[in-house]
Amino acid sequence: MAQPMTDDPASAGAAEARGTTTAPGPAIAHAPVQSRQRMRDGTELLLRTWLPDPGRFAEPLGSVLLVHGLAEHAGRYQHVAELLCGLGLRVRAFDLRGHGASGGARMVADHPDIYLEDLAEVYDAALHDWNELPILLGHSMGGLIAARFATARVRPVRALVLSSPALALRLAQPMLALHRVLLTLAPRLRVPNPIDARHLSHDPAVVAAYRADPLVQTTITASVLESFIRGMAQAQADAARLEAPMLMLVGGADRVVDPAGSRSFFDNAPPDLRDEVWYPHGFHEIFNEAQPLRGEVFAALGDWLRRHLQPPAASAPPLG
Repeated sequence: MAQPMTDDPASAGAAEARGTTTAPGPAIAHAPVQSRQRMRDGTELLLRTWLPDPGRFAEPLGSVLLVHGLAEHAGRYQHVAELLCGLGLRVRAFDLRGHGASGGARMVADHPDIYLEDLAEVYDAALHDWNELPILLGHSMGGLIAARFATARVRPVRALVLSSPALALRLAQPMLALHRVLLTLAPRLRVPNPIDARHLSHDPAVVAAYRADPLVQTTITASVLESFIRGMAQAQADAARLEAPMLMLVGGADRVVDPAGSRSFFDNAPPDLRDEVWYPHGFHEIFNEAQPLRGEVFAALGDWLRRHLQPPAASAPPLG
């Protein structure tokens, strides 16, 4: 159980989406509450929980579990939490193991499903705290984890939101060959992270902040890359097993992950459960894109969530 701690591209064209509205303003009752949750192996993860303003919302209208991307941390999603709180949603995000301020060897995955197992434990604690099914929102690597969580039916979710999910990578054969060697001989060896910060956003301030962030990891290991490779294949194979409404937000100019993976996953998901918005000029971090695109992304997300904030058809599973 979680224990409290004491202590834009400017020239981008309009999105290929119908009807957007102005995103709601911030409505946070207080700064995020930080806590730590101990995983089954003793590793402690840092959690952040944001609550909507009780002056505007007598009770939260729903709950969101947010999963960040590779090499970053949940603290980079303050502005996303503000948007969600403005809709009346409470938000919990956590630093993945080996990331940010969480414990664990830096950028090491002891086995390919380790992040999925951690999410299940964070989910169980949130369900205990809130007694309602959460909306699951994941970006990039977090989008892959969220997609796998939902399609493998690890736990039921109220809805699924995927932002630039890592459902396919552009890996040349020499890189794959090197990966296989490292996976066999040195799976925990840290090598330079191939992400080019210039390809994250058209906003120079976002790129500069990413480069200066001491919690952003600059290395990666073969063990983490293997979790990607296996996870992507399994998520694609299981896309038809999706049981919750899904919104996919994709930057068409993404150079970090291959948007073709999002297209394949979307095409194989149940048609009555899937929605997508493609931003042809958007880079990878569409929540951090330069204006006006960032505002368009937030408006599309807000509109979609409003339509899915009706009471869920089934109550949360009984607590054990």
